Amino acid sequence: MTSSNQKMNDFTVLIAGGSLVGLGLALSFERAGINYELFEKGEFAPQLGASIGLHPHTIRILEQLGAWSDIEGQVVPLQGRNHYDEKGDCFEKSHVLRHIQRVLRRPIIFMERCKALEALHSHVIDKSKLHSNSAVVFYEESDEEVTVTLNNGTKHRGNLLIGADGVHSKVRDLMADKINQTDESLAKDIREAFSSEYNCIFAVSRNGSEKQFLPDAMVHNVYYPGYSAVSAAGVHGLVFWFLFMKASELTKLPDCPRFTDEDAEKCIRKYGSSLVGPGYTIQDLWDNRVKASMVPLEEGVVKQWFHNRVVLIGDAVHKATVNPGLGGNLAYEGIARLTNGLVSLLKESPRPSIEELNTVFDTYVAGQKPRAETVVDLSGQITRYEAQDTWILKFAAKYLVPLVSDSLKAKLYASFSRGGPWLEYLPLPTTDIHSEGLHSSKDFCRGIPMLVISATLLVGVGSVFLV
Repeated sequence: MTSSNQKMNDFTVLIAGGSLVGLGLALSFERAGINYELFEKGEFAPQLGASIGLHPHTIRILEQLGAWSDIEGQVVPLQGRNHYDEKGDCFEKSHVLRHIQRVLRRPIIFMERCKALEALHSHVIDKSKLHSNSAVVFYEESDEEVTVTLNNGTKHRGNLLIGADGVHSKVRDLMADKINQTDESLAKDIREAFSSEYNCIFAVSRNGSEKQFLPDAMVHNVYYPGYSAVSAAGVHGLVFWFLFMKASELTKLPDCPRFTDEDAEKCIRKYGSSLVGPGYTIQDLWDNRVKASMVPLEEGVVKQWFHNRVVLIGDAVHKATVNPGLGGNLAYEGIARLTNGLVSLLKESPRPSIEELNTVFDTYVAGQKPRAETVVDLSGQITRYEAQDTWILKFAAKYLVPLVSDSLKAKLYASFSRGGPWLEYLPLPTTDIHSEGLHSSKDFCRGIPMLVISATLLVGVGSVFLV
């Protein structure tokens, strides 16, 4: 280990949350030589959650971390996408996903969430740093340290706490409690940052030779008034699918609903006869399910992302509807930005002050927050676009957006993807070393109205990928 890594090893990061974001942070810190301890309230790689979509800029980071090779062999890159109206008529056959893979030299893929977790977990070298069934329930700070208390009563000390514990983040709530002592209004904004207007059933079903709903590498989208559905065959023998429904009322955290299996069954009885693609319905997919859950689709960006030695990341700080699948990928952008800043700081200041850490956090937020606000807004537009929320969106979906060529959609999406960061302290993959336009997203988008970019992204990526 180099002397600089030895210095960085004097600094300890405490991570709350061991899902895709927490494990990504663990791998990033391990590769950088930064000491950490990760606390997950449940088991690592549980069989919960249905699927995850990975975009090219996230795949680049996974390549740097050495995890992509394990994932690549399990998936079928998505290539085709057909769009259907409420009568079952196909009004657009798109090959934009194939164009994106050609332009960026990486695919957009879809896989079981548990398999992605297994791949990340397997690449952590020192698994003694990973603590399962260990939920952070409290923290306290001093000028030099932060100490967390776990649900079993044990305490762990470090120099920084990262809340990577999802939309119902305990760390975010605890941070709001600290802020509430001096600013009640800000604390309230933090606690109520997310709202929900749509609900989603997401599931995995069998897609075998006896009953194949759609061919491998294909995506089907169907648009109904007030609801929509999508199915994607991203893994051989499986189909990942989603039913998006507008809720009867808008709710806010902490009062967003929690749904049971009975709630999901009730929705299937209501919408089950709706076609998703040629010859099969939501009920058909439900009857062949392997796993399924119903959740609210929270949306929002937290107003303040850090306080003293505590910082938030991923769904704990920005939550997008899942239709375009940009939320999880956005979290990996956050991993890159935050880790890059910490690596640079610790090389110069092995035991940084709160002020030095806050400077890194400011840079992280300055890079991540505008991107998060764009993704959250765009994702919400896509959700409402696919559910035909207004007559304008219905008209645009069927008659305007299909006129935009797949080639232009792919180029505009590529400009967005290329704007994502990578781990600057690790070598770039060979694919990127001589890549043109790696930094070109601002140049490409300059002068193009945001409405045009949003419209092309609507069908460039659409409701294919889950966060």
